[in-house]
Amino acid sequence: MMKKLFHIVIVLSLMLTACKKDKTGIHFDYDGPCHCNVENPLEDLEWLHNTAEEFESMRDQQWASISICTYDSIKQGFIINPCVQCPDGMQSFVDCEGNQLGNLGGFAGIPLSTYNIDPSSVREIYRNYPDTTASLVNKYWHLENFYDRETHTAEIPMQGSNPIPFWLYFHGDGKLEGGGINHLNGSYFLDEHHIYIQVGATTEIYDATGWEERMLAALNDATVCEVDYYGRTMRIYYDLNRKYMEFIRINNFYPQ
Repeated sequence: MMKKLFHIVIVLSLMLTACKKDKTGIHFDYDGPCHCNVENPLEDLEWLHNTAEEFESMRDQQWASISICTYDSIKQGFIINPCVQCPDGMQSFVDCEGNQLGNLGGFAGIPLSTYNIDPSSVREIYRNYPDTTASLVNKYWHLENFYDRETHTAEIPMQGSNPIPFWLYFHGDGKLEGGGINHLNGSYFLDEHHIYIQVGATTEIYDATGWEERMLAALNDATVCEVDYYGRTMRIYYDLNRKYMEFIRINNFYPQ
């Protein structure tokens, strides 16, 4: 009888251990607001946890990300990007249960407005590649274009038939320099991939093109700075994240 009871205890112990076992062993931190009625969607929504776990297995092979968003004013969902480095790759727009509501981007360039997604609500909560924002410091950056995320259109600063060589330089002590038509100076504060900028003009050369004034307004409205995985491309988001300026890192650049 004691022997039989001992066997039952062992079996029950094994069953309880199996029930308590973590299904993945991977924990995902989250510092955002409650979303889809849970405190940590990466942990509390099983389908999203499984998606993040799958993306984790793709590290060093394929870059992927997950963002939260709000659509139709009050509804909440997610934007799943399984291939960040694929310029024409589709991003999935899904609801809180993981049901596909549509696609974004791709060859057709489907904008957020197609699904009434509020651009200012889009916030990245997971990526399987490192955030290399710190690589923007002590390097020269050349302004390539102004990009509108709603219309998927890019505008290149031009003076006649020639591009204007606008540039920025972020000093390690928080000082910001820039130029193009006037010589600019200011300051910045960097918090992970968020950047806060104050900038003004130190010279008073009239800018008939209007591009520099536009850049200054965008810089002073900037809230998020994202530097890509190679550290060669920088995007500074403004206008409630609906637009961004894209900069390319330049080596051996000496401003006039």
